[in-house]
Amino acid sequence: MLRRRSIRTKLFVALALLSTIVIVLAMSGFWGLYRYQHLASAISQRATEIPHANDINRIAETLRDSNSRINDMAHNGGMIDAALFDNPLIDIERDRYKQLLIDLDLHVDLYANVVGTGSSDKDNLLVDVVRQRKSLDEIRQSVDSLITFHRQPLSIDYGHKSELGKRLDSLVELTHDHLSIIHGGMAVFSHDVRGEYRTWIGIAWACTIVAIAMVVLLIWSFHSLVVKPFRTLIDGSRLVARGQLNHRIDLGTGDELSELAAALNEMTNKFQKAYSKVNSLCTDLDRQVRDRTREVIQNEQLASVGFLAAGVAHEINNPLATIAWSAESLESRLEEAVCMLNGAMDEEFIAVMRTNLKRIEDEAFRCKGITERLLDFSRLGEVRRVATNLTELVEDVVAMVSKVGKYRCKTLRTHSNGAAMAHVNPQEIRQVVLNLVTNALESVDTDGAVDIYITSDETSASVIVQDDGCGMSNDVLKHLFEPFFTRRRDGTGTGLGLSITYRIVSQHGGSLVASSDGEGCGSRMEVLLPACAENEDNPTLSRDTLRWNHEPAKAA
Repeated sequence: MLRRRSIRTKLFVALALLSTIVIVLAMSGFWGLYRYQHLASAISQRATEIPHANDINRIAETLRDSNSRINDMAHNGGMIDAALFDNPLIDIERDRYKQLLIDLDLHVDLYANVVGTGSSDKDNLLVDVVRQRKSLDEIRQSVDSLITFHRQPLSIDYGHKSELGKRLDSLVELTHDHLSIIHGGMAVFSHDVRGEYRTWIGIAWACTIVAIAMVVLLIWSFHSLVVKPFRTLIDGSRLVARGQLNHRIDLGTGDELSELAAALNEMTNKFQKAYSKVNSLCTDLDRQVRDRTREVIQNEQLASVGFLAAGVAHEINNPLATIAWSAESLESRLEEAVCMLNGAMDEEFIAVMRTNLKRIEDEAFRCKGITERLLDFSRLGEVRRVATNLTELVEDVVAMVSKVGKYRCKTLRTHSNGAAMAHVNPQEIRQVVLNLVTNALESVDTDGAVDIYITSDETSASVIVQDDGCGMSNDVLKHLFEPFFTRRRDGTGTGLGLSITYRIVSQHGGSLVASSDGEGCGSRMEVLLPACAENEDNPTLSRDTLRWNHEPAKAA
C-alpha cells in the first residue's frame, strides 16, 4: 500500500515512525522520572510527618503516665484523697501535666498543618491520606475534649477521675492507631512498589522492544522503498547507456522514482525508434547507392555501346544491304537460268543454291535489322513530348498484339481506373510497352496470363506488366538491362530490346524496375513516368519521390 505512495508521503510516514519511537522512549523515561519524583516527595512528606506522629504518641503516653502518678500521689496509698492536703509534688506533677497538655495541643496543630500541605496524589503513594486525616481529626477532637474536660471545676469525684483516665487511654489508643495507619500504609506500599517495579520494568522492556522493532521497520522500509528503487533505476540507466536499448526499468512503486523510470523508458523508446529509423535510413541509402552505382555502370556501358554502335552501324549497314541485294540478284538470276536451261541443271544443286542464297539474304537482312536497332539505341537527340493518355496507348498495343497468331491462345488483360496522363513521347513509350508485353508473352506458356496495371496520381503514372511465366533469378535481374544479354527460351533474342526500353524510360526521366520471386514464379516490370514536364512549376514533384533516373541521358 505504501509502496505506491509518493516519496513525500513515505518521508512523512518515516518521520512519524521516528517521532513515535522518540515519544515512546521519552514517555517511558519521563514516566520513570516523575514516578521517582512522586516517591521522593511522598517519602519526604512522610519523613516530616512521622516525627510529629511519634511526638503526639509519646506526649499522649507521657500525659497518661503523669495523670496516673498524680492519682497515685493523691491517694497516697490510703483512702483519704491527698488533694485535700497541700503536697508540693502533686503541684509539680500537675504543672507538668498541664504543660504536656499544652504541648500536645501544639503538636497536634503543627501535625495538622504538615498533613494539610501535602497533595493527596503524592501522599497516597505511602499512606491513605483520607484515613490519616480522619484519624488526625479524631485525635484533635480527643485533645479538644480533654482540654474542655480540664476546664471544668476540679472535683474529688472518683467518677470524674475515672472519666479522665478513660479519655487519656482513648487518646493514647488513637495515637497508636494513627501510627499504625502510617506504618501499615508504608508496609503495603513497600509490597506494591515491588509489584509495580516488576510491571514497569516489563513495560520499559516492551517499549524498548517496540522502539527497536520500529527502527528495524524504518530501516527495512527505507531500503525497500527508497534505496532499492534508486539502485534499480541507476542499474537500468547504466544498461541503457551501454547500448541495451531493449531494457526497460520497472520499479512498481508508483512514486516520483517510478515517474522518472517511466520518463527514462519513454526516452529509451524514442531513442530506439530514432536509432532504428537511422539504421533503416542508412540501409536504404546504402541500397540506393548500390542501385545508383549499378545504374551508373549500366549507363556507362550503354553509353559506350551506344558510341560503338553508332560507328559500327554506319560502317556495316551499307555492306550488309549490298550483300542482301546481291543475294536477291543471284536468286533471281538462278531462277532465270533454271527457266532457260529447262531442267538441264541438277535439281539437287539448284535446291542447295536456293537454300544458301535464301539463308544469305535472311541473315543479311537480320544483321541489317540489328544495326538499325543499334542506331536506334545510340540515337541521343531530343524528341518532342506531349501529355499522353497511357491507358489508351496500352489498350492500342494490347489490341494489336492480341491479334498476332502465336499470342492468341495466351491471356492478356488490362486493369485501369481511367485516364493516366504522362508527359512522354507517344511513339517511344509505345515501343517500351510493346517490348515489355511481348517479352512477358514470350515468357509464359500456352495457358499463361499477362496482366497490365495502369495507375496514376498528381506526380506520376505507372505501367506494371506482370506475368506468371518462367520468372527470373537474381543473376538475371542483375544483368537484365545490359546490352546483348538475353535469356529467351527459343534463343532468338538479340539482348537489345530491354536495353533500348531502359534507355528510353531513362531519357524520359522515369524508372524501369524489374522484380521476380525466382525462377518459375513469374516476373514484374514496373515503368514509372512523370505526369508533367520537368521544367513546369510543380511543388509536389520530387525526384526522390518518383525515383527518376536521368543518369543515362547525361552519360550518353
